[in-house]
Amino acid sequence: MGTLRPMPAAAILRRTAIGAVTTAALAVAGCGDGGAQVGADRADQVRSAALRAGLPDDVASVLALAARADDASFQVTYAGTDGARLVVSQAPPDRRIDVMQGDRVVESRVLRDRVAYRCAPDPAGATGELRCSRAAGAIEPAGTFTDEALRSFTDQLAASKATLDVDVDTRKIAGVDATCLTSTPKAGTPLDGTGPGTDVLCLSAEGAQLLVDRDGDRLVADRYTTEVPEGTFDVSASSR
Repeated sequence: MGTLRPMPAAAILRRTAIGAVTTAALAVAGCGDGGAQVGADRADQVRSAALRAGLPDDVASVLALAARADDASFQVTYAGTDGARLVVSQAPPDRRIDVMQGDRVVESRVLRDRVAYRCAPDPAGATGELRCSRAAGAIEPAGTFTDEALRSFTDQLAASKATLDVDVDTRKIAGVDATCLTSTPKAGTPLDGTGPGTDVLCLSAEGAQLLVDRDGDRLVADRYTTEVPEGTFDVSASSR
């Protein structure tokens, strides 16, 4: 698998294609505001699709858990290099991603009341003050899977049954129990760099991604909470 290395926060922000077995877009969808029942229905649909594809029950359960994250509230922090951090906050329908260097916010993207904003430090403002403006397009931080990504992930897991062993276990990450799905090449697979390696996806009890490790690119949470601080999604001179 090679040497694992944390990704710089700016690189994490740019990457929207990292998966557990094959590339799958990680995105915060802008429509996940239907509540717990919608999340449960989505999870049931994903689980059923996984079972129909011939995946084991425990693997289908992990995919169903991933489907629930879009309707969950949480805040997760991923460590980068040289003091860089990525902070993803979610309380549907509101979402926010902060790229930070130390305690300083370098860039923020906020979805509040279905309106997207981009925020950056105000050069004329006080320390920590942000200037926000409306932005077009989706907000795509790490944290949850889109419907399309989950479908692709399920299909590719099913297609890889002949070449990969997929296991499910539990680990402690960022102080909470995480459910992890690990794929490894089956015994006898040539390890010449042309085939799949060992990939890992770990989810919180709410379905938030706590660890994604693919091809040596490693995104791991060092802080996690289901309590999102008041004011997180404010966009008029918002600060952290």
